[in-house]
Amino acid sequence: MRIEILNENGDVMNTVMGDEAWAESTYPGAWRPCAAIPEPDTPIAQRHISVGAFFDRFGPLKLAILRDQNYDCKAVVMDASVRKYIDLDNVDLPAGLAILQAAGHDIDPAAILDAPIQPHELP
Repeated sequence: MRIEILNENGDVMNTVMGDEAWAESTYPGAWRPCAAIPEPDTPIAQRHISVGAFFDRFGPLKLAILRDQNYDCKAVVMDASVRKYIDLDNVDLPAGLAILQAAGHDIDPAAILDAPIQPHELP
């Protein structure tokens, strides 16, 4: 549970995770349980896909992009490859796709970014 640690004035100094027994033994009389944090009314939609699913969205151009020796293309591929997932709402992603287009890859950025996320694409 979340515990608020209080100073001598009763103001919250810190918030920690623990149980009541631990809080009382560590901060006798100077703690209280945190008030419940309300859940948002609408869940925040995350548009995260796996790195592999991101590259799959390039369709038949995927392999050409992955093997492209252009330094800018290699940088885009490397940048995407080191991530745990691709956030389709990342503000830098359209610029990366524009780099691939400038290198001659006939990709459709809107199709890559706006296609509905399928269950098999989830990270």
